[in-house]
Amino acid sequence: MNKNIFKISFVFCLLALSVVEGLSLAVCLSLYAAPLDEAYKDYLDNDYEEALQKAKALKQNDEVLYFLGLVYTKIGNYPQAREYLIRLTDNYRRSKLYEQGMVKLADTYLLEGDLSRARPLYESIEKKSTASNYLPLVYLRLSQIAAKEGRWEDKKRYINLLKEKYPLSNELMLADTLKEQEDFFAIQVGAFSNSKNAINLKNELDEKYDVYILEDKNENYVLYKVRVGKFKDRKEAEKMWGRLVKQGYPAKIFP
Repeated sequence: MNKNIFKISFVFCLLALSVVEGLSLAVCLSLYAAPLDEAYKDYLDNDYEEALQKAKALKQNDEVLYFLGLVYTKIGNYPQAREYLIRLTDNYRRSKLYEQGMVKLADTYLLEGDLSRARPLYESIEKKSTASNYLPLVYLRLSQIAAKEGRWEDKKRYINLLKEKYPLSNELMLADTLKEQEDFFAIQVGAFSNSKNAINLKNELDEKYDVYILEDKNENYVLYKVRVGKFKDRKEAEKMWGRLVKQGYPAKIFP
């Protein structure tokens, strides 16, 4: 059903309010909201292109802007996601989706690895939203950023806040995993399901680097991760990372 048909149906529904007993305004509004519901169905079915087309055909209110930001974030187009989320947070400050939009906006920077832009947004949400439903996620994100920046005390502080204020939250489980990680940077140069491949890579690097194998045990398998060094300072880790990349290794800094 196209947008014009929905509008006509909505008008007739309003006219019928005074005629049909039991017909409510909520029913009419739900009828008019149906196009976005259809877009959400496409989103849940992973048909993102169709979801975007349907949403873009609608009047861009706060719900539609948030939805467009959500879909573009999902497909990894973070600049386009930000365009819609910024319009939402700039123009609908009293919307029930405002805080959610701010969190999602910060997420787009975090997913791109732009910590310098992500961090102030999360901190702003933390300061303004003392009773927000999104604070557990914000505390988790701030602890993750602190770990990536080597601010180990801040990492622990945010994890402790999460534990004290939201002991039953899903985010606490992820934070506990982060808490178990030691407070240093390491360079991962390979991850294998076969231990022999990990040992071969370790032997290849042993003469030049401080290399070790970390066993990441899951319920169904073990992943053998080959890592180099333990650095308290991120700049030192970045130097080592650059050296390994130049030598052709698929290096990545952790955490």
